[in-house]
Parts: sequence; structure tokens; C-alpha cells
Amino acid sequence: MEILVYHIGSLGDTLVAVPSLWVIRENFPDAYITMLTDDQPGRNLVQPSQILDGSGLIDDYITYPGLRPLAMARLLFSILKRNFDALVYLIRAGNHASRISRDIRFFKLAGIRNFIGTEGFYDYPSKQPGRPIPVVPRAADALLERLRTSGLRTPPAGRGRIDLNIGDSERESVNEWLAALPPDGARRWVAISVGSKMPCKIWPLERYSAVVSELIKEYDLWPVVFGGPSDRKTGEKLITELGRGYVAAGELSVRQSIAAMKRCVLYLGNDTGAMHMAVAGGIRCVVPFSSREYPGRWYPYCDGHVVLRTPVSCEGCMLAECVVRKMECILSISVEQVLQACRDIICERTAVNVSKVLTGGSLRING
Repeated sequence: MEILVYHIGSLGDTLVAVPSLWVIRENFPDAYITMLTDDQPGRNLVQPSQILDGSGLIDDYITYPGLRPLAMARLLFSILKRNFDALVYLIRAGNHASRISRDIRFFKLAGIRNFIGTEGFYDYPSKQPGRPIPVVPRAADALLERLRTSGLRTPPAGRGRIDLNIGDSERESVNEWLAALPPDGARRWVAISVGSKMPCKIWPLERYSAVVSELIKEYDLWPVVFGGPSDRKTGEKLITELGRGYVAAGELSVRQSIAAMKRCVLYLGNDTGAMHMAVAGGIRCVVPFSSREYPGRWYPYCDGHVVLRTPVSCEGCMLAECVVRKMECILSISVEQVLQACRDIICERTAVNVSKVLTGGSLRING
């Protein structure tokens, strides 16, 4: 059986789709699964293959450069030759019925007759004046609901599988990277991410510095900054101010970064792809969120995370950069709020580890 999975997006979008990819693999264990995704030359975005190669979720990839007519014609014939048995539609099309219909027509022309995930889209509520926006399902669960609507066996909301089969090769790469760096003194790590492509999502660097400085004083932690090449300069500035730590941003690949994050006691950072990487690594997150989006939609998956978000009259604006209100929502989140959330997770983690030593049990921290 050959299955085509249609998914587009970069780091965060792909990681959010991982629970659905596991459902596809588990429902069709013997299928040859190909992912169709867009190629965005010149944008320096993380491609799905950089995340999923080695996970066992995807066997092959087809990429296309955009919606130009000639490119679409070539893509149509490329898909037609493969004779796929089914298409799994993992596009976040929202309520855009016209787009969904257009895509279905295209894939029918390409010879596909069976469609999964093209129904059951979540109907996002309209903003009501004077009322806070209601919490909506996480993006990963909204995708799972569509697969459930199509008849696939799916886990309950918030319980999807998030791991990427990070293995020895990634861990060895992290060890090789560490070999050229000063020793951390066997200290516990804290994962930090301070950048974002959207200015409105960035909690100020000086506040991160204040929080992590206090965590170092109280718990003797070792900060490690994660992200892409564009985050390296800011990360170096933060580590210089703190007087200790590593900058993995721009140094480690996505899968290597997740392997390194598994060493961390928690993730502290903005709402970015790095946050979803931390989730894939199984560590709990403390995240100051802007209020530009529906609450809940992009929250870290699974339980045990702390999201700090302030309801404001302009929430749901969907702005990438806030000029008029000058980032009122995210700037209202204080250093003390974030610091206390980190303390709570560290203390709970320490208590659980002590319990495991005393009882010999196998307790698990969710998220």
C-alpha cells in the first residue's frame, strides 16, 4: 500500500503533526508513506526531512517549488505515476472550504480516490466584543480529530505520541560538539530559547537574563541556548551576561538539538519551534505567550507545561509585530511569574527523582 501525506510548513508545523504521523504509521504499519511538501528556496526554513529522517515515520518525499502552473503540471504527473492508494490531508486549512475542495480536485486528477483528514476541521469561534477568547484545542489534537473523523484509530486528546526515535547517532553528535567546549561541571541543564521570527512573541532578553541568573544562584543550573543560526548572536550575548553555559543555536541540527534537550531539567523560552522541539524531547516547558492567537492552539503538547498568557482586549489580533499597544500582552508577564513557574517544575522534578531513588519506582513526568 502506498500513502501520500500532504503537509506543508516548517519546524513548528512539522513537530505539531508528529502525533498524526504516528497514527498513520500505526494504522498502516506496512504502508510505504511518502510526504508531499513545499520547497521554499531562499527562506532558509527547516524542511520536514531534517526533522523526520530517522524517525521511521516517512519513507520518501516529494517536494514542489510553489503554485506556478508548470510546476503544478509536473507535480500532477509525478503523483499520477506513483499510483497512490490514499491521500492523508494534514494541511491546516481552517474553515477555507474552497481551498480544501481545490486540493481534492487536484489529487483526484492525480489518480487518488481515497482521502483521509479532509473532514472534521475545527470551527474556530469568532471573537466576541467584551469577552475573552475561549480556549481551543491544540493544533496537534485538531489534526488528530480529523483522522478520527476519517475512521482511523487515534489516542485521546493530549495523549498522542510525540517522540522522533532520537538515537545513538544524534547523541554521539552532541557528545562530539561538547568535546570542544568547557566542561559543565556535571550541572543540570536548562534549555533556553530567546528568539522568534515574530517580534510580538519575544519576551525581553533582559527578563530571561534575570530569571536564569536567579535559577543559577538557587539551583546551580547550566543554561544552553537553542534555536537557529539567527538566534546565535543573541544567545551568545545572554551566555556572556550569565557567565556560564553553551550556545547550541546554529550549531546542532534539529534532531541533535532534541537529543541535547533531553538532558535538560526544563525549557524556558518563547513560543517557537524550539518549544515544540523540547516537547519532542520529553521535557516540560515554561513559556511566556503573546495573546495574538487563540489560547490553547499552539500551547506545548502533553501535560505538565506552564503557559503564561494575559487576556487583553486586543487578543486574537494575529499581528506579527505589535506597534499600537506596544506588546502589552506579553510584556505584562513578570520576571517573578516566570521564575516561580521554573521553580515549581524544578522542585517537582527533584522530588520525583528522589522518590524514584527511595522506592525504586518508575515514575514519569508528563510532557
